[in-house]
Amino acid sequence: MNTSTAPKSHGLKFFVYLATLLLVAFVHQTRADVPDGSRSSLSLSGMYKVAASNDPFFPAGTNREWFMDFNSGITSEKASGKVAVSLRQNPNVKVRIMVWQVFPGTNELFLGNQFSEGSRQAVSVAQWRARNAGDSVVLERHGYQIVLNRADPADY
Repeated sequence: MNTSTAPKSHGLKFFVYLATLLLVAFVHQTRADVPDGSRSSLSLSGMYKVAASNDPFFPAGTNREWFMDFNSGITSEKASGKVAVSLRQNPNVKVRIMVWQVFPGTNELFLGNQFSEGSRQAVSVAQWRARNAGDSVVLERHGYQIVLNRADPADY
């Protein structure tokens, strides 16, 4: 009786091994085709100062400084949140709370108003392709460019 069950045992082991191998190959192939939405090559968190801009969204000027505070920014759990956009024209400071979202596959950064009038939905007001350049973040759209540098605590 032992001799008749031994071939079945080897056949079952071979079948399980083959099925496992095929499953691993399928999962690996599937993961390669689908972009991981939880990761982004873009690093964006904390307070930034607009170092240079030719974009009308952040018009440059003498005695005018723009800041953006993304707080914890992009994490493995989220790629959106609220951002405080500040314009400092000494001695006055204006702060506007907006919403932001980054799409990891394209590194597109959207800024928007928190609410549309008469609605509770956010409304996009600007969109840039974002990339890191050292410690800076570069935002580009329609030939315009904004360079964000980490803000020194002495700046604000």
